Amino acid sequence: MSFFTGKNVLVTGAAGLAGSAAVLRLLDEGSNVRATVFNSRKLNFENSNLEVVKCDLHNYQSCLDVTADIDIVLNFVAYIRGAKGQVDSPTSLVRNNVNPAMNMIDAAATSGVERFGFVGSSTSYPPSDNPILESQGFDDEPYPCYEGVGWMKRYSEKVCQYFHKNSNTKFAMTRTTAIYGPRDNFNERGHVIPQLILKANRRDDPFEVWGDGGQIRDFIYVDDLVDGLLHVVEHHAIADPVNIATGTPTDVKTLARTITDAYEYRPKFYFDETKPTMIPKRLVDVTKASDLGWNAKTDLEAGIKKTVNWYRNFKRIS
Repeated sequence: MSFFTGKNVLVTGAAGLAGSAAVLRLLDEGSNVRATVFNSRKLNFENSNLEVVKCDLHNYQSCLDVTADIDIVLNFVAYIRGAKGQVDSPTSLVRNNVNPAMNMIDAAATSGVERFGFVGSSTSYPPSDNPILESQGFDDEPYPCYEGVGWMKRYSEKVCQYFHKNSNTKFAMTRTTAIYGPRDNFNERGHVIPQLILKANRRDDPFEVWGDGGQIRDFIYVDDLVDGLLHVVEHHAIADPVNIATGTPTDVKTLARTITDAYEYRPKFYFDETKPTMIPKRLVDVTKASDLGWNAKTDLEAGIKKTVNWYRNFKRIS
């Protein structure tokens, strides 16, 4: 029996990339899942243990309503934009993320939720050429293009720690890297992997890649991210952040080739250095997660193949 079996679990942002994966995982674990959705994205799952609620988490009363009788909250609600969106409208990212996060943290504590899973981000870290430790999270300013969203995540962590000390709700805090997988935003709002998959699906040749291809990231498959969060919720709900990532560096040039290999073609790559890019290198240290008994299971090639197969099937039936 799983720690989550029979628990009433609220998943916010359930129609998104990570939220939808969490819903599927929790249903497999035998949880009773309440899932919130908003606007146009839908959660097209059917299960007798699943309740889908459409609501606006900018409204505090709605947050109180959905946390009633809930044991565990997994808070995935997020306003997402890719590199272009973070350059063009950085302030909207702050407002549209911080308001529902604060509402959910407060509502969970007020409603007597037992545990709260918070998903932080490596955007909150200062620049570093080396894999960065959790203890370095506030050593310096976030990278300039991440300043707003990075401080929003830092502030949210501090609020989690405050409510952890001043309520009966126990908070589990993770910081993750670049998430990818099925049910991502495969449109102009998507991050680098869905954007590249869109181009490969069209069999673009030449194949445009933003930047020089040398940007280094740690790409984590969404099921691993969910598995890591659940592990921290169960074993480390002490308001102490844990990096959830693979620990494996990948440059964008290698990423692009991995995606086109999944489509079994070799285009000519065109690296457009005039397009907006983010931090040149971002890696996190995963020693703490490993010491807690968790490691990512999916390498990039396997994760990309799973994502591409899902997208091909989605396009076929949509």
